[in-house]
Amino acid sequence: MKYKLAVLLAALFCAGGVMAPKTAEAIRLNIEIGDRPYYTHGPWYWNDGVRWYWIPGHWGWRYHRHAWIPGHYAPR
Repeated sequence: MKYKLAVLLAALFCAGGVMAPKTAEAIRLNIEIGDRPYYTHGPWYWNDGVRWYWIPGHWGWRYHRHAWIPGHYAPR
């Protein structure tokens, strides 16, 4: 029994030594939530005396299910 435990610990020690350089490398994971501003004029602009504002995308209820509504310009 002690022999099996010693072999198991030696195997774990060797595996840990092999894995040590890999664990030192950082893994980066970026998760973005929301809509990026894909506007071309900026957050707002003037057109024929009307100020148009960027409305970001959002989830809405369309056709009896949730759907992504992309961002767009609209007057206020």
